[in-house]
Amino acid sequence: MLCQPIDRRLFLTGAVAALALPCLLANAAAMPTMDEVAADPAIPALGNPQGDVTIAEYVDFQCPVCKLAFIELKKLLAEDAGIRLVMKDWPIFGDASRYAAKMALATSDSGHYGQAVDALMTAEGRLSERRTDTILADAGIDLARTRANLAERGAGIDALLVRNESQASAFKLRGTPALVVGGRLFRHGLSLDELRTAVRQARS
Repeated sequence: MLCQPIDRRLFLTGAVAALALPCLLANAAAMPTMDEVAADPAIPALGNPQGDVTIAEYVDFQCPVCKLAFIELKKLLAEDAGIRLVMKDWPIFGDASRYAAKMALATSDSGHYGQAVDALMTAEGRLSERRTDTILADAGIDLARTRANLAERGAGIDALLVRNESQASAFKLRGTPALVVGGRLFRHGLSLDELRTAVRQARS
């Protein structure tokens, strides 16, 4: 599976199709609950962990459109202290993406998860295991400790990635990124203005 073909101009200006999750959850027993999507205890929350609006993003660290979406999300976090951001790793670009996702999640034990996500999402080009290690090390992350955490928590992290993939399948997502904002599913990235609108609707 690949990212949907959206260039930067279309990403920032195009209309966004949305699907209301509450309606889906009421009519399809196979759909994940909002707690499963937005409050998985295995995923550290970025932004404000006690925020009043949760944004969950299905993401691959090698997806170029995900990187554009992350830029817009960072702008939102900088201006809105009430946002809780949950990164739902869905490594659809293969083993390198899966390794990056697992290493990022393994940094949560040392309190460096936000640094890892930011470093990987802002890195240009394709990833490999070696390049992921370099990116994380350059961000000040202890690779030996992270690998030890991954060895200890590997089964749990693998199970988390399976949960994320199952949710993406239930939502019939075709690629990354996809966002859930306060109970609504958006099937690709949102510009800052679109994020503001979605958050405002969630609060109302």
